Amino acid sequence: MAKAIGPRSINGLLNASRSLGQLRRRAAEYRAPAAVTSRALPPALAERVHIVQEEGRLLLMADNNAVAQLLRFHAPRIARELQASEWDIRINRDAALRPAVAAAPASSQPARTLPASAAACLREAAQGIDDEDLREALLKLAHLAD
Repeated sequence: MAKAIGPRSINGLLNASRSLGQLRRRAAEYRAPAAVTSRALPPALAERVHIVQEEGRLLLMADNNAVAQLLRFHAPRIARELQASEWDIRINRDAALRPAVAAAPASSQPARTLPASAAACLREAAQGIDDEDLREALLKLAHLAD
């Protein structure tokens, strides 16, 4: 009858092998790269793309294939902006694995307002329109100047 061997601890297995021990130490010392933002990324893609930069290399993580395809078009411009020598696009469908991304700085410019003359022009145009939905939309837009 063979002698049964009980389960070993993971630490015991990792320490038993020199190469596995070295890998464990390197993993403990590893610090994940920080997420970055890019002004070259269109606002519509910004919510669906996560950018990580490490040692001159960009990792662009897209939520799905469609976003990845659009990202392939913008990636060279993003790499130039962030001064990266190379870049790679990955599709990351698991939201729990995505790194947190800092929000882009808010614009210091005040929100644009509609001039009174433009509002008057919109009200005048709304009076001559038969389509009720379009008339209401123009009046709502004209109301922004008030």
